[in-house]
Amino acid sequence: MDAEPGEDCPFEGGESGDQVPDVEASSSASQGTAGRLKLAQLGKATSVQVETSAPGRGFMSRARSMDATAVAEEVEAPMFGKRKEFIRLKNLLTGHDAVDTLHQSGIMVCPVACTSQRCVGSLMLPSGGEQTPKRPHGVVRPREEVEEHARDFLNQYYGSLKRHANAKDTAAHEKRLTQVLLEIEEKGTYDLTEKELAFGAKTAWRNAPRCIGRIQWNRLQLFDCRHVTTASEMLDAIKRHIEYGTNGGNIRSAITVFPQRLDGQSDFRVWSPQFFKYAAFKQEDGSVIGDPSSLEFTEVCKNLGWKPEKEGPFVCLPLIIQARGQPPEVFDISDMNWEVDITHPTYEWFAELGLKWYCVPAVTNLLFDCGGIEFPAAPFNGWYMGTEIGRDLCDESRYNILPEVARRMGLDTRSPSSLWKDKALVEVNLAVLNSFQKKNVTISDHHSASESFMKHLEKEYATRGGCPTDWVWVNPPMSASTTPVYHQEMLMYQLRPSYEYQEDPWRIEAHRKLGDRKDRFRHFARVVQAFNRMFKTSMSRRVKAVILYATETGRSATYAKKVGELFSNSFNFQVTCMDEYNPMELEHEQLVVIVTSTFGNGEPPENGIEFFQTLNEMAKDEEHSQWLTNIKFSVFGLGSRAYPHFCAFGKEMDRVLKQLGGERVLDVGEGDELCGQEESFQEWMKKCYLMACQAYHIADGDKTLADKALQAIPPAWEEKMFRIKEDSEVAAAPKLSLTEALGGLHHKKTAIATIKSVKELQAVGATRSTILVEFETNKQALLNYNPGDHLAVCPANDTDLVNAVISKLALKVDADVPLLVEVQQRGEDGNYNNKWMESGRFPQKVSMRTALTHYLDITSPATPQFIALAIKLLDNDAEGASKQKERLEELAKGSDGYEDWKFGRFSTLAEFLDEFPALRVTASIILSQLPLLQPRFYSISSCPKLNPGEVHLTVAVVTYSTKADVTHHGVCSTWLSKLTAGEQITCFVRKAVSFHLPDDFLVPVIMVGPGTGIAPFRSFWQHRRHLLNVQHSVKLAPDEKRRQSESTVVVSRSDESLFGKMKLFFGCRHDKIDNIYKQEINESLLEGALSKVCYSFSRDPNHPKQYVQSRIEDSKEAEQLITDICENNGHIYVCGDVSMADRVCRAFENILMTVMSTEEARAYITQMKHEGRYHEDIFGVTLKTQEVTDGKRAHAKKLWEMTAKRRRSIAAEPKIRPVPMVASQQRRTVQSQSSGMPAPRRTMQSASQLGGRRAPGLAPPKRISSDSTPRSPKTSLQEEEEEEER
Repeated sequence: MDAEPGEDCPFEGGESGDQVPDVEASSSASQGTAGRLKLAQLGKATSVQVETSAPGRGFMSRARSMDATAVAEEVEAPMFGKRKEFIRLKNLLTGHDAVDTLHQSGIMVCPVACTSQRCVGSLMLPSGGEQTPKRPHGVVRPREEVEEHARDFLNQYYGSLKRHANAKDTAAHEKRLTQVLLEIEEKGTYDLTEKELAFGAKTAWRNAPRCIGRIQWNRLQLFDCRHVTTASEMLDAIKRHIEYGTNGGNIRSAITVFPQRLDGQSDFRVWSPQFFKYAAFKQEDGSVIGDPSSLEFTEVCKNLGWKPEKEGPFVCLPLIIQARGQPPEVFDISDMNWEVDITHPTYEWFAELGLKWYCVPAVTNLLFDCGGIEFPAAPFNGWYMGTEIGRDLCDESRYNILPEVARRMGLDTRSPSSLWKDKALVEVNLAVLNSFQKKNVTISDHHSASESFMKHLEKEYATRGGCPTDWVWVNPPMSASTTPVYHQEMLMYQLRPSYEYQEDPWRIEAHRKLGDRKDRFRHFARVVQAFNRMFKTSMSRRVKAVILYATETGRSATYAKKVGELFSNSFNFQVTCMDEYNPMELEHEQLVVIVTSTFGNGEPPENGIEFFQTLNEMAKDEEHSQWLTNIKFSVFGLGSRAYPHFCAFGKEMDRVLKQLGGERVLDVGEGDELCGQEESFQEWMKKCYLMACQAYHIADGDKTLADKALQAIPPAWEEKMFRIKEDSEVAAAPKLSLTEALGGLHHKKTAIATIKSVKELQAVGATRSTILVEFETNKQALLNYNPGDHLAVCPANDTDLVNAVISKLALKVDADVPLLVEVQQRGEDGNYNNKWMESGRFPQKVSMRTALTHYLDITSPATPQFIALAIKLLDNDAEGASKQKERLEELAKGSDGYEDWKFGRFSTLAEFLDEFPALRVTASIILSQLPLLQPRFYSISSCPKLNPGEVHLTVAVVTYSTKADVTHHGVCSTWLSKLTAGEQITCFVRKAVSFHLPDDFLVPVIMVGPGTGIAPFRSFWQHRRHLLNVQHSVKLAPDEKRRQSESTVVVSRSDESLFGKMKLFFGCRHDKIDNIYKQEINESLLEGALSKVCYSFSRDPNHPKQYVQSRIEDSKEAEQLITDICENNGHIYVCGDVSMADRVCRAFENILMTVMSTEEARAYITQMKHEGRYHEDIFGVTLKTQEVTDGKRAHAKKLWEMTAKRRRSIAAEPKIRPVPMVASQQRRTVQSQSSGMPAPRRTMQSASQLGGRRAPGLAPPKRISSDSTPRSPKTSLQEEEEEEER
């Protein structure tokens, strides 16, 4: 309701409906005011009246209710000047208020032309009034306006990166803004990036005030077609859009954006108002057959040469397209039109009406305005709400079927008071919904759509402070008052980016003699179509695919590159490491493929931690449940069945992406290191490619073409692909230090540590060797650490092994001269173009000897990929070449035979070349294809406070024999054992916060570590000894418990009561031989650092045979352990191999079963892991325990064969399985202290240290009474222990 100037506008105020007195704020010339404002006193419902003499300053588009609640945007008071207020909106059903602040941000679009005299909110195309007149056709947007809009848009874009509160002020934002302003200054416009365009398209839908289905705004699929130049190319893009949007009836929202407006004369336009629309044929008697709303456009089509085969009510109009301002062209796409025959669920006669409608509503004639740039051609589609079709069929100005429906229903049509129209209208709408649902075509009813919009409205007010909404349009045309949107006050305003009405193109082109040129148009179209067919596989039609990997050893990176090579046949692909990719960019992607390894018991590789943590945190927030609805994804996980949680990190990535709204195209692929990994990967990769092609309607998506594409993948190495350069220029090149070079190679900040001493810990006469290596750090900041952290050591290969490899290579260069590795580039035709560039694999030029010593892995068995490439270097004339080639080809398949060979011989590179002497391996394949020598990770065995400037490692020197009776030595442990005082190594510290001591010093600490599993616990008791012997600042929590987070007290020997118990369970073979830290343990017991030590000896004749897990179950210890764990909130720390860790976990469950049920005990331990009170530092199968290895492999092989059999039996498109949450997210793994194999790593995220507070959800268990029978463990561990001991 509007009022004339000077009149009062009555509004009901407040919940009580009491009249609120007006407060008049007078104006004066000195204050520069243009009018006066009467502002009602603010309350829950505030009434407002605005009077102004300045045109166009009105802020309300309409007032639809006397209960309308609003607050003026601008309040002018003599004493306070001008200030901004907000608009308060009320829900008349619930009484809840919402405050709109969004309307004050951004650049408003001018067509909201309401004034204080009249409202134009109900006009179809709002125009007139005091608004700024639209620019005439052919006049481009002024440069200053473009700049203003660009600034506003970039603020929105960078502000949308939710992980950075000040994202719009970042350096990236400033850099981009500077670039855009320079472009605008130079040419009056600029180009949006694809991600900016996708964000703009989604935001424009989000801003569309007349759309009720905006809750899906973030699922809009962008097809960026700004590169097209002809109408024929536009047609191809539109066909692709239609295929994607139709999706077999499961309609998907999409937008295709064609080139932007440049000069106003060479626009790209889609003349058709929709992709599909029915024609109208006017008869001699004035009647119309078809859709009367199409009369004018049908004539335009005829003038352009369209000749319909017949005249009927549902004849599909052609598609008319205009490119670069050229004459429009006519295309028939009726064969792509999915139609639904309209029938009624109960009235059989309804089918006799011959009604039908098209499935995909696609608006094609709106202008997309984004960041100051105008896109005149940007067709987009959603799906229907049933009343839209019902209105089209029933409106008197359209098909007007209501009278006929009413007649057949037997309704009294003589008087409107019989409500015959309403009754017939309901049945028509029911028929529409029933017909679409019967054909499985997406459609929504107006009640569901209204409720969905209310959820969207609530979310929008919560997330961005408002939602521009046109109440007139959002209310459905039927039964409006029965829907919740009818009772919600809404504020109408328009924001950019936006979709806007524009003048019909045929009116602009009216002066052209279209009819006379139709022959030339058809000829032109045929020429362009013929030309376009030559380039139908061009990048313009390709979907973007980003392939992300996380790896420690490089295997996942190799697999990811293979995925990229396959997907390059049909997709615009990019292969990137997770730590080099901004996870906030995911929402702008289309297809995401992830290849990742899993370290230890479910942990991510280090370069995947931050990526995962970002997504995992977002997945916990319900607000982000639809964040990635725009993407499709698939995951392949690499792991080992030696661990309980096989491929856990890959499954976690799959879970998180699904939880954030992504659409899975294929179940998680699994590759087991122990069996069938290569074959599993190849099968998954091909299937993933096929499913992705099908999902995006790419013609390449059939098995035959996929097989051909796999065969067509260019090899990773060919002799002509690489060359080795050796000259004075290379030799004179500046050199990095070895530490700098290794840091660059592994992308780490490395430091130098100096050997202080290397001490043997085993007793004289021991058959094994365990050493304590002490390093001096010179107090470098890079080597700062805490007890529980890891030290990563960059080892060197054995000199004799390096010399053996060099002697077997077909080298044409000196092994000690620096070499430059160059790779030849391929042209667009896929052939080599004789252009060379550095391979960039190494941070500097290296000699063959240096590369084999420090950079390359020459001890691990050759991979199937390397073997396949090496076959090309076979000397066919050599003795036995034929048999060797046959054997190599079998191994290159990566199947069962390869697995048996790999784990049976575990050949070094030198042994591999001995086994196949016909191979003439060259420098280029060695330097370009061998895997990198990875750092080895060890738990730190020292406390920095007790040993300032030092770091200690406890290392088992590995020596083992293979099945071929060949003795091998651990790379890093053997190398460390040979170092002497003063020598230097390259290393870096890796934090392991989930294996740190608890913050609360009072909680009990239970440590379990047999053998070298004792390594991190030495740092723990040293830390406790330091606190007991040296004054140290400790924090006192409000609950009087001593924590490191509150007030300060001083601890000395007399303050031992301030610390909880620290109990150690340690196991070894012989008390007098390999009880490696016995003396130091005894000293710690005397000082009170350790409360108790429980020994287990497995081969000592003077002690009963026992393992740490059986000692835990000992009745003497069990009762106190239960008290420490359940009543005193104790923390458990376990370090050792995976088999031991699993049995220890079961042992703790068993003792808890004496006071609770089996299910409760397991749930209790699981909850401890989730809450960060059960910590594991574990490693997997090692080659020194060959029997265990064989057992694990046999089990893995059986599972793999079962999985392969199941895969062969299921359909091409697998069912989607829910991926469970990994139970032990907090587990952390480390380099085996006794192996020298590359290490698993720490947890996905830091566990919260609960300290003295009881873990949520963990109630203290009820003790079983003395007369009850305790629950005994259900599974004996003795047989497994005996087998491992053997």
